[in-house]
Amino acid sequence: QFMTLFSWHPDKAETLLPADLREAEFEIIRGLYAAGLVRQIWLRGDAGGACAIVEAASTDEVAEKFNALPLVREGYLQPPMIVPLKPYSGFAPRF
Repeated sequence: QFMTLFSWHPDKAETLLPADLREAEFEIIRGLYAAGLVRQIWLRGDAGGACAIVEAASTDEVAEKFNALPLVREGYLQPPMIVPLKPYSGFAPRF
């Protein structure tokens, strides 16, 4: 699994999103969710943008899918920061 952090591009942070571009983004994210790539997605409460937990074989796969999003392609969002996740060992059995 991976955590992806999306941030608004500073040059476009205050720009109103065109409705068709926003709807295209929503449609693609819904498709990625239905396909099992996106497991959870949240809007960020700190600086705007979004955070998604995704399941994929590699960071390259995540980058390929998310760099093709309309808001990334058009420069409204910066390419996402992709963080590989590892299991938390604190719940493992103690021997």
